[in-house]
Amino acid sequence: AAPAAAQGGSAAGLPDLPGVDPELIEAVRHPFEPAPDTSPERYLPSPTPDPWYSDPPALDPATPNGAILATRDAHIPWFNSIGVGRTWQMLVQTRDSHDRPVAVPSTVVEPVLPWRGPGPRPIVSFAVAIDGLGNTCQPSWAMTQKLNIQFPPILQVLVARGYAVVVTDFQGPKGAYGAMRLNGHAVLDGIRAARAFAPAGLQDSPAAVFGYSGGGIAASGAAQLQATYAPEMSEYLVGIGAGGAPLDLAEALENLDGTVGAGLMRAAVFGIAREYPEMYGLLNRTGDVVAREMRDWCAEVNTPAGIVTAPLGLLTTTPDPVSDPRVRRMIEENSIGRRPDEVPGVPVAIFSADREHFPGIGDQFFPEARAEELRSRWCAAGANVDYLGVAGEHVTGMFTAPRPVLDWIDRRFDEYEAGRPPPDFCR
Repeated sequence: AAPAAAQGGSAAGLPDLPGVDPELIEAVRHPFEPAPDTSPERYLPSPTPDPWYSDPPALDPATPNGAILATRDAHIPWFNSIGVGRTWQMLVQTRDSHDRPVAVPSTVVEPVLPWRGPGPRPIVSFAVAIDGLGNTCQPSWAMTQKLNIQFPPILQVLVARGYAVVVTDFQGPKGAYGAMRLNGHAVLDGIRAARAFAPAGLQDSPAAVFGYSGGGIAASGAAQLQATYAPEMSEYLVGIGAGGAPLDLAEALENLDGTVGAGLMRAAVFGIAREYPEMYGLLNRTGDVVAREMRDWCAEVNTPAGIVTAPLGLLTTTPDPVSDPRVRRMIEENSIGRRPDEVPGVPVAIFSADREHFPGIGDQFFPEARAEELRSRWCAAGANVDYLGVAGEHVTGMFTAPRPVLDWIDRRFDEYEAGRPPPDFCR
């Protein structure tokens, strides 16, 4: 018989398969060869038929951050939250990781319940744990189109407390999961836009931020960047609750690589690469196929994909991609608390699933010790930072954290309306 290669297959006996992506076949034959084409466009999310996402208006770099570019009415179905009144979506101009203008959708939710507290109705920006890469993962799409496990327990609690809720697609038009700087900018500009949106009547409202896990990246980014990016917000931004986030990306990559958290880790690496496309040059043929396959995956796929615990080095041309200068730059720019010139200017509550104070294993992905270290670092730099331990582990922390953290935020709103300063949490 003729050799397999002479019959059109590989030397390993792999045939050419009709209807199968030839690049997938080559990846199986030569998995560790450099990917032949790593053009960034190959790895971006698929477009949606909704022009709101696929055809944003032209952007002017001179337009102020937080400017409203377009608006439309929206509807949240009952299975994501009851007690919701009017809902609007805005396109808001913000800045990406490299200070370039981008447009992000942001949703403003008005509760049916009237506000019975002192002063105007407060705003809480809910930074959803998007943890996905596709356009249909974005909360503005998900909260109006499909059930999301975060909306019934968390959005419901927020509207039941009478808050106006702002939910911003903070990952931006490329779905840059994990890109802290873009994520933080977008959260801040979503609040700016909500206060400027006249139909919502929130122009005098105080505001706060709540975010956990992937949303904790955005909330932590907002905390770190606010004083330099949006200093005027110190007048009405009363506090930021941020938890369950990878504060040190190098350590997070090491902790999650080859574990059941590897699915989310891979998604975050590919998400950040959308802001740092030079990282695609590290992909081998296998990594190219995986990155293209994952480009539209949402959290409900990325999370169980951790069953495949393959280390990141199997997807790159180097066995230790974290040591590559391109990756080191990304880590340095997106780790939280690294820069002494970027320190919170408003009170912050860093929270974590905590095995020292509650039954359970604590946060198995991002240890509470890192949250306490960040508090100490920011306190030493002059910020006012609290630490809250919550029960459970990383996943259940999403459901045990809202009550104590929102109680903390309530106290900040009460102090704001009473004209009292917040406590010194660093004592």
